[in-house]
Amino acid sequence: MDERRARAKVLVVEDDDDTRMVYSDGLGYAGYRVITVSTGVDGLRAARDERPDVILLDLSLAGADGWEVVRCLKASRLTGDIPVLLITGYPDLGGRAAAEGCAGYLTKPIRLKTLQTAVASLVPPMP
Repeated sequence: MDERRARAKVLVVEDDDDTRMVYSDGLGYAGYRVITVSTGVDGLRAARDERPDVILLDLSLAGADGWEVVRCLKASRLTGDIPVLLITGYPDLGGRAAAEGCAGYLTKPIRLKTLQTAVASLVPPMP
């Protein structure tokens, strides 16, 4: 296993239980340490408390939607540098995702290999 992956922490913010479990299992199988939450508010809290290396963020969340969460993450000195990969059912968000400071986006449904590859590209090199 890639030591960089084994040390990397990924926060998954997804409100659908089944989808959250699939992402968590797939990333865990690839060697990442995975933290999961189901709301935007919990995602903000976990990002602050856990300082993940990458955040996977669903855009359609109850309460604080994904865009609101991105703005809060990017405005904070504690979380502003964490790469955010948006997960959405809407295609063609590239321009807005970049404008909001996101590392990119993936459109649902997402193949696990695609998810693993996207996360791997955002994990910072080991010190």
